[in-house]
Amino acid sequence: MRPSGGFTFEIIATGDEILFGRIVDTNSSWIAARASDVGAHLRRVTCVGDDIEEIGLVLKEAMARGNDLVILTGGLGPSEDDITIEAVGRAVGREVEINPEAVEMIRAKCAELGVESNPRRERMARLLNGSEPIPNPVGMATGMLLRDGGTTVVALPGVPQEMKAMFNEYVAPLIRERATSRFVARTVTVRIVWSDFFPMYRALLRDHRDIYLKNSTTPPLTQEERREVRSIGVHVVVEAASEAECEARMSGFLEEFGRRVKEGGGELLV
Repeated sequence: MRPSGGFTFEIIATGDEILFGRIVDTNSSWIAARASDVGAHLRRVTCVGDDIEEIGLVLKEAMARGNDLVILTGGLGPSEDDITIEAVGRAVGREVEINPEAVEMIRAKCAELGVESNPRRERMARLLNGSEPIPNPVGMATGMLLRDGGTTVVALPGVPQEMKAMFNEYVAPLIRERATSRFVARTVTVRIVWSDFFPMYRALLRDHRDIYLKNSTTPPLTQEERREVRSIGVHVVVEAASEAECEARMSGFLEEFGRRVKEGGGELLV
């Protein structure tokens, strides 16, 4: 099953530290899971370095693919190499400006933390003309929401705690409001003789093409091992118009899945 995903989006993770392998891009996997919970269908993830031209290029490509939403992470800090806002501005033809509302947000956060606001910190109030600031309940870097044509562009900090808080408070409601479907995912475990699993699994794939199924087993090396009982993880994703319908579909499918596993001499652990 490939989700129909009436609301589609892409993620652009920025930062040379990702390309050099110095950090792992956990933000994208978290956003993928969280966004699907509220009805968005992720089409692509792109990692790009701290380069204005490269960021702008991949953003224009994502927008050209007709996505409803593009989320950028990283590059919103006070340093000179934090250039995500400039890159987005160049891609969409908007000027960078110091947003007064964002300045007040930063000054309020400084007061809360007992530190002095200064031009370096207020550099994080750089937004594009016509955009909206996204408050940061955890840190200082202001996020940005920009509507351009049929695409909403959201820029979030790369710090995971800040990104997650801002996504949950401001981006998730935006997706919920516009998405036409919902997704529910489960990972279950099948305890069964390895060689008996795949005939049943292939039959499930054939009979339920509208449900996403993916096993996470590593094939045994010997025939003897293939005759042994093994624990096999299976990812299940269902799509429906509402969360309640998703849960009902998931429940019905897992009941059938469990019945087939039992008939094959195994056990389904939910």
